[in-house]
Parts: sequence; C-alpha cells; structure tokens
Amino acid sequence: MNLKFSSSVFIAATILALAAIWLLSGQFSSDSKKSSEFTGNVEDKTSLAPTKVRVLNSSAFSYKPEIQVTGETQASREIVLRTQIAGKVKQINSNKGTLIAAGKSIIKLEKEDYPDKVKEAEARVRQRELEFAAAKKLTKKGFRSETKYAESLANLQQARAMQKKSRQNLINTDILSPFEAIISDYYVEKGDVLKKGDPVAHMIDLEPILIKAFISEKHRLVIKPGAIAHGILMNGTKRTGKIRYISPIAEKNTRTFKVEMEIANEDKKIAEGITAELIIPLSSQPAHRISAALFSLTSNGELGIKVVDGNDFVDFLPVKILGGSDKEVVVGGLPQTLRVITVGQGFVQSGDKVQTFTEN
Repeated sequence: MNLKFSSSVFIAATILALAAIWLLSGQFSSDSKKSSEFTGNVEDKTSLAPTKVRVLNSSAFSYKPEIQVTGETQASREIVLRTQIAGKVKQINSNKGTLIAAGKSIIKLEKEDYPDKVKEAEARVRQRELEFAAAKKLTKKGFRSETKYAESLANLQQARAMQKKSRQNLINTDILSPFEAIISDYYVEKGDVLKKGDPVAHMIDLEPILIKAFISEKHRLVIKPGAIAHGILMNGTKRTGKIRYISPIAEKNTRTFKVEMEIANEDKKIAEGITAELIIPLSSQPAHRISAALFSLTSNGELGIKVVDGNDFVDFLPVKILGGSDKEVVVGGLPQTLRVITVGQGFVQSGDKVQTFTEN
C-alpha cells in the first residue's frame, strides 16, 4: 500500500519530537517503578536478572515509495508571433481563445507595393538571363572576356536573389500559425502600422500539456527522464504520463530542480496555470512499519530503533524513513525480520542481555 505524504515535513516532525523526548529523558530515567512490570529494578546495577522487555516480531514488506509535490500545468509549447516585414494590419482572422490549425492565416497585412516589387524582380531576372546567355555565347567565340562573363553571371544571381526576397515579402503579408495552437492574446488591432519584428500574437500548444513542479536535490538523483508519473488535477482527475525533462540547474533560492511531466490533453480542457499534484513512483524496496513512539536517538542524534537479536541481546539499528502516516512510519535499511522492543526500550542499551515477552 502506497502512503502519500510530504516526507520532508513528516521526518522533521518525527525527529523534533524524538529530540524533545531525548532532552527530557534524564528526569524520567530514575523512575523505575513505572516500568517494573517489564523492566525489573534498573537501579540495581549488580542484579544478575536480565531486564524484562516486550518485543514485537516484524517482517519486511515490499514498499514502493513515491515523491509527491505540488506544481501547476503549463503549455508544452508557446510562441510570440512577430512580423517579418513592415506593414499595416488589414485583417485579424480569429478571436482570442480560438484553436488555430497549423498553417492557417491569423493576421493579414496590407499588400501595398509588394506585388509590384515581385513583378519588377521577375522582369529584372528575365533581363539578366538574356544578358548572361549573350555573354556566354560571345565568350565561347572569344569575343568577350572571362571578366564580362563573370559579371553577367553575378548580375543574374543577384536578380534571382531579389526575386526570391520580393516573393517572400509578399507571402509574409499573411501571418500564419506555425503549429496547431490556441491564440491566448493579440498585441495589435486592425489599422496598426507595424515595423519588422513587432509582436502580433501569443500562442500556446496545450496538446500535450505539462505538469511542472520542483523537486529536491535528493530526489533528483533517483528520477530519470521517461519515468512513469501521475498528475492529480484540482477536480480530482488523475492522469498518467512520463517525465520528459529534469533541469540540470538548481533554483538559486530554493536549491530545487524543475521537472516536467507530459500528459495527453486531446480535448484541450486542461488549461495552463492550474494547480496539480505531481506523483512520481520510485523503485520498490523492503521496509517495516514502525510506531513513531518506538524510535530512539543516540547521543550524536542518530535516529533508529532498539531490537533484540537471536541471543536476547539488545542492538540499536539506524533507520531510513521512507514514508508514513499519523500512526506509523515506514522505514528501510533494516533486516528482513526483526524483534522490535516496544516496552522498556528506554531502560536498556546496546549489548544488554534481556528477557523478552512477545506481543500478540
């Protein structure tokens, strides 16, 4: 069973509670009467009778942890369309919010003298072609120098380049959508006079759509592009997709890394900028469910549990918190089977010989 939670907050709260218990433990260590039923007389250091403790048998299970972070939806592509020529806006063909097919006209500019420039360029090409043909014949017969031949060839190439440019300028009076996208905004009105490079419209592609979030340095090391992930939208809808990008650069203020998951959005109903939860499953690993009340802290602040080995000696085992809930914590880094001390752990240390009573 997957346990969804914010691991960093949960771990911090658990360690803070244990630290408080550790700091206050001195005032309770001498109160042996409260635990006499299970621990015997801990004041008597010379007693040969082992301390009594209660233990719980625990077997590891396969736990699949997951990273869960809050993010937002984002368009997979966006572009600001700009004019490639100067001109006056003649017509705006679509309203904001409209889905436009690739190659469809969005804005038309006045053609002005661009058609005449095309005709002029075409006539100049025909002229240069005739001049070049004549120069070529005369050069072959020896009546014209190689220099004049090269000059006529250069003139022809220049005329063809001007013809190509004038035709393209005429085409650019019609501003087209580069890909299927939604017009999110216009920056011009009919009648505006534009310079080359002026912005005219903002367009976004919502199919597919992304869920963008930020993950910690630790999590970045275990996530790979192409990994299967899940997104939960504000309305509770769950979508499955793949991680397509993990930033190689950390955010300076938070030291977190941007990650993007791609999900399908054929009907374009998922908008950009809405809150979404990003859930990234990690590899399965053996784990135990342990009550938070059973954790102990060493003098150097190491978090772990006290267990009893096969010879009834106490051992301290450090743990790695993987997940949990309000009632129990899922921990890793432990053997497959354990005998966890549930009562009396505060009165024994590693290496102590104990007498055990098993919980049902």
